[in-house]
Amino acid sequence: MPQPTQKVPSISHSKNKIINNFPNNKKTFLSKLDKSKKGDIDQRALPLITTINQRENYYTTSSCSGRVYLWTGSGKKNETLWINMSHDLIDESFLTPSKPHNSLIWLRFEPFIMHICCKDIESANHLLQEVHKFYKKSSILSIANKIILEIRSSESIEMPLYENNQLLFPKTHHTFLINMINQKMNEMWNKMEKLRVMIEKIN
Repeated sequence: MPQPTQKVPSISHSKNKIINNFPNNKKTFLSKLDKSKKGDIDQRALPLITTINQRENYYTTSSCSGRVYLWTGSGKKNETLWINMSHDLIDESFLTPSKPHNSLIWLRFEPFIMHICCKDIESANHLLQEVHKFYKKSSILSIANKIILEIRSSESIEMPLYENNQLLFPKTHHTFLINMINQKMNEMWNKMEKLRVMIEKIN
């Protein structure tokens, strides 16, 4: 006996569902407390977050305005110890662990990243076209249940700094390293502000 054919939702049906659910999903998401590792809203990204969330067709789901940290471990989520971490400019004290670690300690600088939920693919493509003027590595990550656009900056640093409590580079190089990190931070923040001004012009 032939089996009944299961009706597969059409693309237009899925698209309409995403669009119709968007206002409620936005309201629900923005009412939740931020649960990032930092523990509160990223203050450096807050002006940009606010501007995006004021646009009818968009809302932010996560962001990091850039951070630098010392870490040790395997690199896996549950096997990594963060020794020092900052979302702000750093000084000499940041590169000095407060206690010894008989392991390899890495310095990592991670760039600005933000995820934005878009009402429809047209809105996503429009925003992406503007974002690409500042962030070439940005892309649309998902168009399934939600349409998610990722803004990603390109600045990064990853280097070993200590091994068994011994510096791997002369301490005289610290000033150069600190200045380079702080310069990258300032450049990222300036570019974020330019992006915010641009998004203000989007209806």
